[in-house]
Amino acid sequence: MQNISFFDWRVAKRASGLTVLMAGCLSWAPGEAQGQGCVASRGGSCFHLPGMELQPYQGFQAAVGYRWLHSDRHYRGSHEEAERQEEGSEVINDSHFVELNLSYAITPRYNVSLAVPFSFNDRSQVVRSNDVSRTILQRYATQSTGLGDIRLMGNGWIIDPTSMPKGNLLLGLGVDMPTGEEDATDTFQVFDGASGQILAQERTVDQSIQPGDGGWGLLLELYGYYQIIERLSGYVNGGYQITPEEKNGVPTFRGNPYEAVMSIADTYYGRVGVDYQLVPKWGLSLSFGGRIEGVPVYDAVGGSEGFRRPGFAISVEPGISVTQGAWMFNVATPVAVYRNRERSVPDKQWAEATGVPRHGDAAFADYLVTATISKRF
Repeated sequence: MQNISFFDWRVAKRASGLTVLMAGCLSWAPGEAQGQGCVASRGGSCFHLPGMELQPYQGFQAAVGYRWLHSDRHYRGSHEEAERQEEGSEVINDSHFVELNLSYAITPRYNVSLAVPFSFNDRSQVVRSNDVSRTILQRYATQSTGLGDIRLMGNGWIIDPTSMPKGNLLLGLGVDMPTGEEDATDTFQVFDGASGQILAQERTVDQSIQPGDGGWGLLLELYGYYQIIERLSGYVNGGYQITPEEKNGVPTFRGNPYEAVMSIADTYYGRVGVDYQLVPKWGLSLSFGGRIEGVPVYDAVGGSEGFRRPGFAISVEPGISVTQGAWMFNVATPVAVYRNRERSVPDKQWAEATGVPRHGDAAFADYLVTATISKRF
């Protein structure tokens, strides 16, 4: 059973020279359980910021980011398994992510930022009997909450922003630290075939709602913009998290022996779109773009065994931003247009060992709601 949330993967903004604002957003991305629901991704939720009217500066910026998702639509590959909702067996993830971010612009060109994420998750699922029809006996829920994986980022503009060019490129390099709990537990309802009873058992919660992943990560990010015409700019944004460690040793209680423990997976995201300053004197900007975020089948570095739900979601992403003095607020709602739960390494290992094809599923969200408020000092 798997849930994917809009990968949720890391940030985007559009501040034509505001280094610290860009840094704060580039590093915003709540911890491990961020994908499209069951697919655990660290997707960015800070968005491109308006800011053609803003000037580069040195100093601090504090930001608070929020992201919400509700995932319940199951996919196996790109095929939706609508029968899951029809029979009432769908897995439902409701997740809230809050992140505190503090950035410091050492110079108008270079800055560092620290992001501290928290997550609050509820996962509803069913317990079945072991008869031929696998009768649904009841629905129950498990929860997790707590600190996620803290991230430290350094960012730098390719071109000095004080020259106020029409285009620029920001590069980011950072580290994702395993500060979040990767083995959170809760009480599960499990059918016991011998007694015919439903028993309560303490188990580790599903990977999609674990606050952390238990491994170190190397963060690579970029953001670029170009002023097409007055008040209209294009942007491109992307990131990849490299996780050299293969597994964290946390048990999954799954039937496939190749999925006995959780994998520590890479994550990625990409965004492209345009931003239009609708009312410059109010600092009001509208944006629209495309977004992809996901978990790869194979990691860039290290092994890819252990349980993971690889897959990705492609979405359209409308947004609105308001900037007033030192304050900035934005909200965006990525809406999924394509979802794909790919075959994992354990899926392939099972098929090779048994000769029986296997392709796990995952539940995706229809849309996300994200918001950020920040202030520079």
